[in-house]
Amino acid sequence: MLGSSFSIIAFLAAAVAAGLAGLLFVRRQVGSSHRSLAALFTLIALSHVANGLELIDEADVLVWRGIATLAQLFQPAALLYVGLAFLNPAERHRNASAAWRARGVGIIGGLLAVAVLAGLVFQWKVFGNGQAKIAVGSWGSALYVFMIVGTVLGLAQLELVLRGSHEPIRHRLKFIIIGLGGLAGYQIYQASRLLLVPIWDVDYVLVSSVVTIMALALIAYGLGRSRLRELFVNIYVSQQALFSSVTFIAVGLYLLAVGVMGEWLRRTDQTLGVGLSVVVVFGALVGLAVAAFSKTVRAELRRVVVRNFYRSKYDYRAQWIEVTDAFQGATNSGAIWDRLLDLLIKTFTTKTLAIWSFREVDRRFCRVRSMTTESDPVPLERSHPVIVELLQKDEPVFLHEKTVSGSAGLGRSDDPLIGADVAICFPIRAQGQLAAFVALGAQLHGEPYGVDDCDLLRGIAHHVGALLSTVRLAEEREASAELEALHRFSVFCLHDLKNLAARLSLVAQNAQQHGSNPAFQESAMRTVADTSQKMALLMSKLSRKSFNPSLAGVLEPVDLSGLVHEVADPLRSEPSVRLHVTGQSTRPVLAVREQIQQVLLNVVLNAKQAIVQDGAISIGLAEADGLATVTVEDTGCGIPPAMLETLFKPSQSSRPGGLGVGLYQCKQIVETHRGTIQIRSEEGKGTQVTIELPLAPLAQKQEKDAMTTIAMPY
Repeated sequence: MLGSSFSIIAFLAAAVAAGLAGLLFVRRQVGSSHRSLAALFTLIALSHVANGLELIDEADVLVWRGIATLAQLFQPAALLYVGLAFLNPAERHRNASAAWRARGVGIIGGLLAVAVLAGLVFQWKVFGNGQAKIAVGSWGSALYVFMIVGTVLGLAQLELVLRGSHEPIRHRLKFIIIGLGGLAGYQIYQASRLLLVPIWDVDYVLVSSVVTIMALALIAYGLGRSRLRELFVNIYVSQQALFSSVTFIAVGLYLLAVGVMGEWLRRTDQTLGVGLSVVVVFGALVGLAVAAFSKTVRAELRRVVVRNFYRSKYDYRAQWIEVTDAFQGATNSGAIWDRLLDLLIKTFTTKTLAIWSFREVDRRFCRVRSMTTESDPVPLERSHPVIVELLQKDEPVFLHEKTVSGSAGLGRSDDPLIGADVAICFPIRAQGQLAAFVALGAQLHGEPYGVDDCDLLRGIAHHVGALLSTVRLAEEREASAELEALHRFSVFCLHDLKNLAARLSLVAQNAQQHGSNPAFQESAMRTVADTSQKMALLMSKLSRKSFNPSLAGVLEPVDLSGLVHEVADPLRSEPSVRLHVTGQSTRPVLAVREQIQQVLLNVVLNAKQAIVQDGAISIGLAEADGLATVTVEDTGCGIPPAMLETLFKPSQSSRPGGLGVGLYQCKQIVETHRGTIQIRSEEGKGTQVTIELPLAPLAQKQEKDAMTTIAMPY
């Protein structure tokens, strides 16, 4: 009766393992980590099915014990492949030693399986009281030693994967690793116990089944948190790192404790009570591991310690060393955001954390980093109430529902900050301007953000702002160096272009005398084709750099309406483009006419080139609040979101073959005129460019201002 009830629990464990394996196998996009986990779960299910049948089918007990052992023999190799599958594919490809280690463990397991199939491992043994039990033979010692060593290697690799991971990957990976570690730990315990006491007892089935269900529940929870997505860790698992792992020390102490327990078992003749105690101890150890990696528990412990033993919540000296160390080697904005996110996750105990950065191309704030995996929300306008407060003062903004209730057209569920349960937003300024802000949710233990939290956030924000300013200055120096390099390079190209122009001039001169000669016509066509090809090659060389010399210009009142029609008129004859100019004439703007004409021409030509076959270009004129606005909107192919970040930088172009000068040049010209330019685009739907320029002053000041000469970027 006892064996029958134990077999039901074994079948339940097998069903859980088989269910997880089936779930991973039937997914449409099965990754390497999912395949490895599914293979491991299949072996676990097979071993527990055999355990359950062993208790029911008494005639073939040794057969089912052998099948269960065969499944267990290949579990260490499967565990190694699981740890290997969590590595980044590039690191996995370079880390040949880990792959060969997994293959080696699998081959040795296959060789030992021959001993199991030959019946050399298990046999019946009759004790003095007449009771017969399954005993482990001499080959069993080698088999269980292999299980311990192979499982320890797999456990050490999983430990290194967890140690090498960073938030938010660690947040989604930890329950999977802890569950796998629990399975591996129990395998080590069971193998070491059978080495000390080479007798198979029926209570092993119960303990193994309960432990497996507990561990699989943790793994299933971890898979649910990751939404069955692939999780990769950028870490190289070297031989030295593997064998210096704390796993080997922990397992050594564990085996020593098991030896003491085995000696106690022999002396006290304990059976089922010991099995249940093992389950309790296993549950306690798993709970301790989960608590050790829980942000909530760590936060509560730190809060108690700080409240009772420290005057301030933070040790600012140690905290500042951690801040400066965190940003070592961050030489671009992307690396700065990555380090900042990791630092904030380690410092503040919250489930909501995001970084919003100002995107110059459309003059909105977009979310660049987050500890969650949801898709990026709609960017925030500068008119958003929270942004308005952050622009006005260098202080944190504590969010309440009334704070953002004034957002036009946004309800509670639509607002990205309210919808994400953000509690506080802290500004990051670079070169005196609001460059980004950090959005933090409520702390897990319910404690509000206090003075200590704000002081620490202020220090981190100032440090990040200084780093961003340094990065921007470095980018400007790099752009200047590129322009200077092209200036030197263009001297040689101009010499070649002069020679090519001379060739074309000779053809034009000779055409006056020999233009009707067929032989001359053929020769002239070859010369023109060869010259155009060489000129195209020169342009290709020049396209690798950007060129932006300055040119002096005189400010004068410029009629934007007339300038727009002058630029747009040549496009009216294009059959594939429908052109519309709307709006009323505006007051003149004070500008260098040729410069503004160049800006409008560049923007309109970009709109035309974005239309592949048939489309429309709309140019709108408006005047408000002392500004003249020109809006150019097309129905073309649009600009990819990734390219919007760098669109105003030199040598960047959204078109194949583009020089990457136009929009950078336009921005320079517009900003020199104290105006703004912004671009909003949606891939596949079109692009909208908005240019704002200040209107000219009143007539009595125009004569004086018209004589002002300024240096304008060409």
